[in-house]
Amino acid sequence: MTKKIFALCICALLTLAACVPHYDEVGGVYEATPDGSTDLLNITDILCEREQLLAMGWSEEMIDSLVDGGISMENVINQARFSGYVDSIYNNRPIGASGEVIAQRYNGGIYFNDQGVLTVMVLDAAFDHAPSATAIEEMRELGIIVRTAQFTHQELLDASDALFHVWDGAREAGLSSSGIGAENRVTAWLDPYNDEQKVTFTEFLRENGLNPAMFILAPAVTQEMRDHRAASVAAAVASPGDKIVLVGDVEVSRTGIIFTLENRTEYEFNYGSPFDLAYYSNGEWLPVPHLPGAGGAPWTSEGHMMQGGGIKQSRQNWSWHFGELLPGRYMFIREGWLGAWSPNQERVYALVEFLVTKDSPVYLPPQDEIDFWPSIINLVEYSDVTPNGMTIVIDNISPYDIDHRAQLLAIVDERYAISEHHWEWPSLPLLPVEGYWIDHLIQGEGFLPSGGELEFTLDWTAVFGELPPGEYRIVLSLGGRAHPPHPTGWAFGDTLVIRFGV
Repeated sequence: MTKKIFALCICALLTLAACVPHYDEVGGVYEATPDGSTDLLNITDILCEREQLLAMGWSEEMIDSLVDGGISMENVINQARFSGYVDSIYNNRPIGASGEVIAQRYNGGIYFNDQGVLTVMVLDAAFDHAPSATAIEEMRELGIIVRTAQFTHQELLDASDALFHVWDGAREAGLSSSGIGAENRVTAWLDPYNDEQKVTFTEFLRENGLNPAMFILAPAVTQEMRDHRAASVAAAVASPGDKIVLVGDVEVSRTGIIFTLENRTEYEFNYGSPFDLAYYSNGEWLPVPHLPGAGGAPWTSEGHMMQGGGIKQSRQNWSWHFGELLPGRYMFIREGWLGAWSPNQERVYALVEFLVTKDSPVYLPPQDEIDFWPSIINLVEYSDVTPNGMTIVIDNISPYDIDHRAQLLAIVDERYAISEHHWEWPSLPLLPVEGYWIDHLIQGEGFLPSGGELEFTLDWTAVFGELPPGEYRIVLSLGGRAHPPHPTGWAFGDTLVIRFGV
């Protein structure tokens, strides 16, 4: 940074520290100048904002990630500046010298506006209530925006909760999702969004004792969203599709599919729960229409992965999202990325083409109960127990080779292992160690072939010392890295509990 730029940043910081900014009712930012006049405060100087964020402990990578994601540094600086007040205001604690707070019966909610400025909503009556009016003035002096509201935050929470309790009926009336926004209303996103549907949903609110004035009706699916989905389908079907590929047969019904994918790269394939369906018509692939109310519905946010060289079977049901498919040619689309995520990561697609005919069943066959974490490593025997350790023999009942490593979780005096769950037992105290604890707790490392055995010696001296005569239980975690074609590479055995005497 040049001396001139540095001086400008220091000047801006000193100005911010010396003069308290005031925010008008529409969010404009003004500051008193040395001569007593007011000018619009320029807090969008990119260089100085970056320096402020760096001074707050942000890294260059974090800042660049925000910029790439379309979040302004002004927004982040403001939120960092006001964040200390949020908990106090939300929990009705004072933030000003007077000790006054806005009475709960006037509280319309709080939020950060588009510039990251803390905004407090209050009912008109708050300005006629002396303690609340004092708290409002102190908030404004701190740069907080205060706006008038028609409903209290608690009223909106109650309305949102009441809507949740009649969710099935609300879905039938067109509701896709709902939430409390900055408009001092509960937003109800409808699909489809048209005059007829708005009338239907409004009548539904009245029939369930809800005040329509407390709700904002908005489209769950916009044209921008439709265009984005169509572009995503086009990008997927135009991709090579040679990294995550279909292997084996596909089992199809009108409402679901079972298929197996292979990761033909050396990197992990990472993906979430969302997927899409396309249908083939007149030489092009088009998005399958969603059911009414499902187009804007949120997906669950869990993450999944498939290791390089891994093979994984999936069973996907779409009845809740697309309903029953008509006979035709379709494609299942799964989007993800290879390796660690980074901004502007290249998209990778898994594509499964299939046919639905008039003879396709409506549903897939019933699914057997699945053990998502089956034990594939078992204890064969233990022996040679001494005050310092013991010998363990385990076997691998899976079709995958495993690079094994066991972890000492606890050694427990038998007298205290009285509850049903081993994680509730008090372990013997750990001794001070040099270096990392994990280096002493991880033992039993070695190659465990498919169908084979591995013998290893536990030595707990470094972490528990020599055990005095008595009865004990050792809690040991078995597992390791499974070789491909294991789908994830995460190989586990049941947590092992061994009773032994010294």
